[in-house]
Order: sequence, then structure tokens, then C-alpha cells
Amino acid sequence: MSLHSPIVRRILLSSFLLSLSRAAITPLLVLALARQLGLSLQATGGLLGAVLLASALFGLYGGYWLDRLPRGPVLRAAAVLMGLGSALLPYGHGYAVVVTALAAGELAMTLYGIAVKAILSDLVAEAQRAKAFSMRYTLANVAWAVGPLLCSGMLLWNELAPFWLGGLLAFAGLLTQPRLPSFPRDMAVLPEGFAATLRTLAGDRVLVWFTLSSLLAYVVYGRFSSYLPLYLLTRMSEAEAMRWMSVLISCNAIVVVALQYPLGRLLKPKRLIRAVAGGFLLIAAGMLWLGGADSLPMMCAAIALFTLGEVVLVPAEYLYVDAIAPEALKGSYYGAQNLATLGGALGPALAGALLAHGPAWLLFAMLALLCALGAGLALFSERLRLQGAAGEKRIHASALPGSLS
Repeated sequence: MSLHSPIVRRILLSSFLLSLSRAAITPLLVLALARQLGLSLQATGGLLGAVLLASALFGLYGGYWLDRLPRGPVLRAAAVLMGLGSALLPYGHGYAVVVTALAAGELAMTLYGIAVKAILSDLVAEAQRAKAFSMRYTLANVAWAVGPLLCSGMLLWNELAPFWLGGLLAFAGLLTQPRLPSFPRDMAVLPEGFAATLRTLAGDRVLVWFTLSSLLAYVVYGRFSSYLPLYLLTRMSEAEAMRWMSVLISCNAIVVVALQYPLGRLLKPKRLIRAVAGGFLLIAAGMLWLGGADSLPMMCAAIALFTLGEVVLVPAEYLYVDAIAPEALKGSYYGAQNLATLGGALGPALAGALLAHGPAWLLFAMLALLCALGAGLALFSERLRLQGAAGEKRIHASALPGSLS
């Protein structure tokens, strides 16, 4: 199916609206939880971290069911959960209601992201999947750039308005979802049960090492907007740091929106591992430049280089997982790769520890080192894949009639 088909376009539009729904309320989550539950900022951060950890782990189980259930109803259920979670969150004043609403939104967002990748893999011809994944990532970044602006505008009207908007956008995403064509699946080839699926995933060494590589990438770029202010605060006042951060985040968003689709569509199946390694090296170079930059224009240039690496790396990772996943286990493989998002929580923690106990340059050197290690793990996983493919060829060759072996 073509990227320009009405079904694929509606899937991408629905994904954009769901991302925009979450982006519109995310800036208020910490304040809303602290106010409604009377928690300290530290306790609120711990609660959010626990929910994000649970949602990443839930991705494994969600991917398991995506391989066994029709994907259309799962997609619709995730949109409904996200809409209800957003709309009901500000009205809860007990732990049970608030945590349930928060968890519903985060778990649904995780499940929705995995489902969309699996559906695009089902629908879009292999030659156009690079374009599809790049377009989805571009739209997600546009949503996360526009969402906070919508949040600020809605707050001028009513303090609860962003949550209402989040709920409405989620339900709009539900309404734009198309009826998906049915794809016959052979259930007999699936592992018997969740435990067997986990053993299958853990037994795929290519997937395991590549997921570890992706996790290291997430440490560096997943939450850079959370750890970079810590570095800026060691050099300037809080007001100045926030002004610089707004400019740097804008630079990141502009580069992603401008270059993600044009560059992502150029990715070729036979060159994915080169794109992954190149993306890591560009991010590492951006980190080293960022650590040595002493002016805002130079930091913007470093962020642009860093973002260029992100633009190349992310769709290449999606395509690589798509290439190594068995047809019957696309959801499970994307659920496993989603565990890499746990790395986003490590970035701020690593930055805080290094800045507290060492010079500022050490932070950026460590992040660049993680990128080099991530590139090495990705290349190692590709080496394992090629060895496995060569072994299969030898087995098939030895089984040919008349073989001399």
C-alpha cells in the first residue's frame, strides 16, 4: 500500500492527534499531581517515574497481544483510554483516581505507539516504510513542539482547559482512525503464551544487543531538555538558563521538522546499520561541541548537529527492528524495542551525578562515550545477524538434493 493511500494518511493523522493530546497536558503533569495529591516535587517526580517505568514494561505485554488480536480495536481502545485519562485527571483528589487516570494515559500512549508502528509495517510497502516512519516521527515532533504552546494559550482561559483539550484531541484521533483491512495471521507459528514469547525475544541476540544500543541512544537524546538545564544552571542564572533552553529546544524542533522526512525517506534497507552508526557519531560530535561551546549561537549549531544525528538514527532503528522481526511477531519485537525508552530516565540522573562530582566537560564526554558504545553495540548486532544469515544459507545448501556435503 502506498504512503499516500487514504488509510495510511488517516493512521498518521490519528497518531499526530494522539501525540498532540499528550503534549498539551504534559507541561502541567508535575504541578497538577503535586497540587491534587499534596506531594512534594521529589515525590511527584518519583510517581511520574514509576508510571513511565510501568508503561515501558507494559509495552512488552501490549506487543504480545497486538500479535494475537485485531489491531484496529486495540488502536481504538488505546485512544479511548488516553482521552478518558486526560479529561479525568484534574478531577481526581485521591491516589486511586489520579494514579489510574495518569497510568491510563501513559500506558495507552505506549500501546498506541507500538500499534502504529506494527500497522505501518503491515500496510506500507517495504520500499516506502522509511518514508512512513520518518513522516510519523516528524508529525510526533511537530505535536510536541505545538502542544506546550496550546497548553499556555488554554491556561489563559481556564486552568483545566488543557486537560479538556487533551481529551478532545484524543477522541478526535479516535474518529480519524480508518477501518483497517484484515490480514490473515497464522496463530500456529506464535509462541504459546507470554512466557514463551519472552523467551523467544530474549533468545534473539540481534534484538537484545540492538535494543541495548537504542537504550544508550535514549540516554543521550531522550530527555536532553531535562538534563541540559542542569548544565546551564552551573554557568548562569535560572532566568537566563530558561531563555537559552527555549532557544535550544526551538532549534531542535526546527531541524527535526525541516529535515526528518527529506532525510528519512532516503534510508535504504541495505544501509540501515550505516545510518544507525552515522546517527550515533553525529550525536556524539554534537555533544562534544556542546560541551565546548561558550555562546548561544555556537550551542545552537551544536544542537543542530546533535539533532541531525537524531533525525537519521530514529527511523533507521525502527526500520532495522522491522527488518529483523518475524512477520508474526512484529508487535512483540516493537514492544521489546520500546524498552529502550527507559534510557530517557537515566539521562537526567547521570547528568546530575556528574555535574555534582566533576567538571562540566565530563558530562558531555560521557554522553559522547555512550554514543560510541551504542554504535559499537549496533554494529555487533549486525555482525550477529549476518552470521546467522550465513549459517542458514549453509544449512539450506547442505539440504539440497545431490549436495556433496
